Amino acid sequence: MKRINECGCGCGGMDGGCKGKEPQNYMFFRNLHVIKTAIDSILEMDQSKVDKILSAGHDWAVDHIATAVDDVEEVYHFLSTDKHNGDSYNSQQPQFVPAGFQNHLKQVMGERIERQEGKWVVKPKKGDHVLGTHPTKKAALKQLAAIEISKHKK
Repeated sequence: MKRINECGCGCGGMDGGCKGKEPQNYMFFRNLHVIKTAIDSILEMDQSKVDKILSAGHDWAVDHIATAVDDVEEVYHFLSTDKHNGDSYNSQQPQFVPAGFQNHLKQVMGERIERQEGKWVVKPKKGDHVLGTHPTKKAALKQLAAIEISKHKK
């Protein structure tokens, strides 16, 4: 029987101290295995049945996969480059933005993001001209950031 504060690998180590060969970030690797197993299982399902289920009002599942792909790719690219040498990864991540500042940004930005037919669409503040269509909100926000940066480069 495993104790509550015993190491996850079952080696008998207490309070996170592993006596076995479990890496310090073992949950990172376990989560990767869980993701891989889930992906393999989904890919073995009948594609037409899954498509029918998703098309019956379950856009949230498509969004979750799109967001997961974006997140996993970001970690993959980070680990497969030299970005992690010298610089702290946390310094590259967006920091907390107070709610009042978000409202201010909405007022001063000339563009907006809308959700349409399961996609995230970037449009000007006024009008319906589509400036870009993205599978995730994160990707649409990246386009908004690029637009704002280009405005201030002049």
